[in-house]
Amino acid sequence: MHGGSTHFPIALVITSMLFDVLGYVWPVQTRRREFHAVGFYLIVGAALTSFGAVLSGLVISKWVVVGTGLTAKHHLFVWPAFALMIALAVWRLITGYEASRRGFAIYLAAMVLTSVLIATAGYWGGEMLIGS
Repeated sequence: MHGGSTHFPIALVITSMLFDVLGYVWPVQTRRREFHAVGFYLIVGAALTSFGAVLSGLVISKWVVVGTGLTAKHHLFVWPAFALMIALAVWRLITGYEASRRGFAIYLAAMVLTSVLIATAGYWGGEMLIGS
């Protein structure tokens, strides 16, 4: 269950970031609002689906939060990504899709960091599964 449940938050957070970047740089205001709306729903979906991925991961690791070897490398990236994903979704729920330009730029920087962290965690998770 863990392997299947991880793909949703990974895909959703990265896609959310891409739509929000488009919304940030797109010249037409109505289209920007639509891109931000998609980014909003995707980050909320990513945060919600991440709970299943984290819970199933804790179950298969017998509730080990850090571990050793590849598990430690995986968790080194999972936990900050999970925390950022939840924090960013909460921020979006509070601000909606209309934040200040500076506030949204900070949000986008955090989204890029979250996407890198979650992709790296996925890499190490794959290494645990298929080996090197």
